[in-house]
Amino acid sequence: MITRDEVPHDRRLSGSITVTVDEVRTNPKPRRDAELSVHDEDGAELTVVIWETHEINQSWDEGATYDLTGARGKRYSTQSGTTVEVQSTKDFSVEQVSANNATRLLVLGDTHVGYRHRSPSDKSVWAKSVNASEVFIRCLERARELDVDAVVHAGDVFDHGNTQGDRNAVRQAISRTVGAGIPFYYVFGNHDNEKGRKLLTSTAGIHLTEATSPVGNSSVNLRGVDHSGQSFPTTAPDISINALFRKNVLIIHESPHPIVDCSGSLLYQNDSNRVDICPYIESADFDIDLLVTGHLHVADQPRVRNHDIPVLVTGPTVPISSYEKASNPSTWLLTATNSGINLERQPV
Repeated sequence: MITRDEVPHDRRLSGSITVTVDEVRTNPKPRRDAELSVHDEDGAELTVVIWETHEINQSWDEGATYDLTGARGKRYSTQSGTTVEVQSTKDFSVEQVSANNATRLLVLGDTHVGYRHRSPSDKSVWAKSVNASEVFIRCLERARELDVDAVVHAGDVFDHGNTQGDRNAVRQAISRTVGAGIPFYYVFGNHDNEKGRKLLTSTAGIHLTEATSPVGNSSVNLRGVDHSGQSFPTTAPDISINALFRKNVLIIHESPHPIVDCSGSLLYQNDSNRVDICPYIESADFDIDLLVTGHLHVADQPRVRNHDIPVLVTGPTVPISSYEKASNPSTWLLTATNSGINLERQPV
């Protein structure tokens, strides 16, 4: 089996090369049907170029592995080293060796079921007619339509004024989703009152605590921490060695600190419930690949300062931000592969 180092310049490869796809770019340049960033069996990076003229009818999936035969090699010297390409020819053939191991999660937070029962004076003008239970039902219907591997909720499933009807609606939606083979994971939020928490723990949903919860046979571990303000633990629990080879996603509800935007400016400094996440991170014997948090009613994707950990602030699924221009309710589709985690925002 040929590797990157054995790819010749401007000649056919003498045999097949096995590559795993890291990124797919369709129609990147004139006459090119696709460019693939891939790595060989040794982990060395190279590029696969598929020419339109060869009419290669192949679906390329990130994370999937393919045997390529009949390719032509190209090697280019650059200031940073040697760029290697394998290009399609009229004799080019593809055989998929293994499917990708992508795991897809529908991530949401702050659904605030029962919000409509708040006092009118306690709501934004544009949010007075919000029926959050209907939105919660639609979000879980979307999870079933997408056939995701799991639903992850970052807290405040309920608003503090929820009724028995609201709780029944949530129970039924979770039951339908779990019955369709899609687990529902959650942490508690500050608005999930005693009745709301009791309802959630009585469903088939999975309450994320500090124990690790693998998503089925996928490559994702979920870890959750219930906390209120400064009660966040300063020490991470031990994790089994098998989990070290998975993507670890930590789910909390209230504002983590210190979080910075793309310019390095600190965020959420006026939140009295913000919690220092660093002691937990520094004590962990596992990598945190993504931190998911709710509570803040404006979606964002900042990072943990000095730790370079991406953060997903889910934002709400209903228009309850205190700033009307920020009321852009959404859920998120999280796709985890060997090459990383991708987040796609989906308006509700």
